[in-house]
Amino acid sequence: MKKPLMPLVMNYMRPIYVYDLDFIAQRFQAMAKALKNVRLFYAMKANSNPGVLSKLKSLGAGADVVSLGEIKRALECGFQPQDIVYSGVGKTKFEISEALKLGIYQINVESLPELERIGKLAREMGKKAQVALRLNPDVDIKTHPYIATGLKDNKFGMELSLIPALISCLKNYADSISLVGVSLHLGSQMLEFSGYEEALQKLKKVYLDLKKDFPELKKFDFGGGLGIFYDRVDLALEESLLQQYAKITLETLSDLNCELQSEPGRWLVAHCGALITQVQYIKETSAKTFVIVDAGMNHLIRPSLYEASHRIEPLLKGTSAMVADVVGPICESSDFFAKDRSLTTVKEGDFLAVMASGAYGYSMASVYNLQELPLEICI
Repeated sequence: MKKPLMPLVMNYMRPIYVYDLDFIAQRFQAMAKALKNVRLFYAMKANSNPGVLSKLKSLGAGADVVSLGEIKRALECGFQPQDIVYSGVGKTKFEISEALKLGIYQINVESLPELERIGKLAREMGKKAQVALRLNPDVDIKTHPYIATGLKDNKFGMELSLIPALISCLKNYADSISLVGVSLHLGSQMLEFSGYEEALQKLKKVYLDLKKDFPELKKFDFGGGLGIFYDRVDLALEESLLQQYAKITLETLSDLNCELQSEPGRWLVAHCGALITQVQYIKETSAKTFVIVDAGMNHLIRPSLYEASHRIEPLLKGTSAMVADVVGPICESSDFFAKDRSLTTVKEGDFLAVMASGAYGYSMASVYNLQELPLEICI
């Protein structure tokens, strides 16, 4: 977020998510350059704002979706069925049928029962589903346990020991399923890559083995998950991490001579967004000071859910400092953005920006306490 925010609050009504589309373009272009010849499918769950989606579509992105609702939103924003990869662990019969009718580019399969369901539905519809197997290498990438997805006790993906049963199912439904890819996703907010490199090596061997039985196999989806820094602005270091990530990926996989796919989300859009909120009260107690604002965990749940630490900046900076908890209006003790945070002194009526909230902000918002959702503005 590089653009001035103060003009946006001239007619303030309620909290505002603001997204800098030029910044998104810079990030996408940097990633596309680093991951040369990799097809990027933007992970819509990070931010499904129509303006954001339309911008990414115009830049050449595909869409990684996890629900029929996301498929519909992607199509509304100009993506074609052949631009869409369909992931997610709980696809219903109706959702799979609709995806097959549309001719979605690829369905990433998360379980043996899902593969069987796809095979049966596709056979009944006279279709041939294009699927990739999301395989779980049981590798730890040292992230928050709620966003780790590559361990054997996670609900995501399939253990490698299940491969013989998957092969049997694929052969049983050879008329209605085409195995076109192998998929990997270890989790989100990845900032070091030893586990990732190990997982790529494991899955590369599996890919080559499967290729012997399934010559139509031609795609390797290595997921997303590249992290950012929430507590500071260090875009140069994030670029350096992107280069490391790309080097490991391309050196490991480029000799497969297949379509390489990635599903980036957070790295593209987190820094593009800020949540603007207004200070309602400064509450002093014997223990601490509370800055009470009109946005809360219902608008940005990451601090409450993941103990995430977002930078918080007043739109008009003063000269003195204060230490306070920044909290919202929701009737939960977990409704906070920061605890014991050092801030430029603020007063009632001032505006704060919760930075790096362009990913997993509005897309995870709720109307708990019947609070209105924030506005969204693209600039």
